Amino acid sequence: MFKNSRIKAAPKVVRTEQAPVAKKPQPLPSKIAFSARRQQQIARSNASSLRSSPAISNRSSPLTSPSEDHELSSRHLQVPKRKPIRQSSPSDRPKFDESDDDEDDSTSFEQPAQKRQKVQDKVGRKRQLRSWKAFSDGDGGKFKMIHAAEIVAPLRKPKAVADTSIEDVIVELQYPSASQRERYDLHFGKDRIDSVGEIIEIAKVVTEVYLTDKQADPFLGQDNGKVIRELEKARNTLRKEPTQSRREDFKKAVDDYNTAIQMLIQDGALAKNLDNRYDLPLKMVQLILKQVYDRAVSPDVDSLRKYEAGSDNVYGELLSPLVDRIFDKTKITSDQVFVDLGSGVGNVVLQAALQIGCESWGCEMAPNACKLAKAQKKEFKARCRLWGIATGEVHLVADDFTTNRPIQDAMKRADVILVNNEVFSSELNHTLNLLFLDCKDDCKIVSLKSFVPEGHQITARNIGNPANVLDVKKLQYYRGDVSWTDAGGDYYIATKDSQRLADFER
Repeated sequence: MFKNSRIKAAPKVVRTEQAPVAKKPQPLPSKIAFSARRQQQIARSNASSLRSSPAISNRSSPLTSPSEDHELSSRHLQVPKRKPIRQSSPSDRPKFDESDDDEDDSTSFEQPAQKRQKVQDKVGRKRQLRSWKAFSDGDGGKFKMIHAAEIVAPLRKPKAVADTSIEDVIVELQYPSASQRERYDLHFGKDRIDSVGEIIEIAKVVTEVYLTDKQADPFLGQDNGKVIRELEKARNTLRKEPTQSRREDFKKAVDDYNTAIQMLIQDGALAKNLDNRYDLPLKMVQLILKQVYDRAVSPDVDSLRKYEAGSDNVYGELLSPLVDRIFDKTKITSDQVFVDLGSGVGNVVLQAALQIGCESWGCEMAPNACKLAKAQKKEFKARCRLWGIATGEVHLVADDFTTNRPIQDAMKRADVILVNNEVFSSELNHTLNLLFLDCKDDCKIVSLKSFVPEGHQITARNIGNPANVLDVKKLQYYRGDVSWTDAGGDYYIATKDSQRLADFER
């Protein structure tokens, strides 16, 4: 009907409205603070990397601290330019042994962060194995130590060297660090230290632990492994024909080994490889501890036999294989505390500091054992520097652990406590049970006699018994695990658990 109408229809109007855009929620204050801290850390890390420029000396690894960089530049050394290497954060560095206490942060060869973290997670601990001081030459790599030749020399018969000079029978061995070499006497035959055998054992351990497969090939490879093969060949001929000429042949083989190792030290290869490790094989731990014992304890070992029979101070040792299993069972790590009550000459304390890298305490009151423990600690420090290894802190206390305050304070912080109470009186064991009440929960107490009577149950009548807070498990040790018997036996791991008593009292 509107077909002929002159009225035009109004144009269509499309109304548009602007919808409000949803705003992203504001981050929480904690996330803002974290982001700010992260940006600051990145900035500091970048600035630190730009400042790092490691110097290279002609006898040590290129790993030097900032103070050493200044010293080297003051001597106007010509240093080849290198790309900046990321410095490790001081918070990531563990507690070192006394030889590393005075060191600054130094540049290091690092794995990529992601790859390095995977290794840490797999190993279960974040431990820096390399001793910073051992790979620097700030003091020329010189320090006091007991050379193998010094143990042999006093026992040498004068007529044994009547036809040759002392220089002709001494060889020097380079360890896998920038430290001094050890002197070995090849002339004297059977004694406390088998010089020829020890040198070859050291060479093999260094090859297996410090070198990559490619680097190890010239040392121990099936096709190109000439270095150690020459050492073994010279040893075999020396055994058959112990003449001056054969000693010179062995000395030449040692010199060739030293040259090969020295090149790897100067290239920084050994330090880099050590930074990529987080634990030490038991074989290497045993070798180092044997070296320490042979030099510090063996010359005076007879003094340990002077004790009062039937007393609490009878000397006996838990040997390294059993100690290794104890470390595994208790799951102790490098950031924890180990305490040995009745530590003798300190063997287990030193094994914990070396193998685990943890803070390690020992307490002994027998005078002769304390004297040798002090000598072991001193040689242990030097020996680990030779090997380039940073250990946990070592504390050896010469006192009665039932009254000594520092050792009892350490017990309160301890994650693992070892007590060889095989011959302890019932009174002393009861005193220890009372001391364990002050230990933190989850502390593991390892003993040769149980501190919890077999079949013990918490009842209203024994509510005050200190054994109520210990959850004990019995395990076995075997032949060759302890020094006082060839037979096996039982040992116990008790875990401090205050909740056991709390649950009963509910």
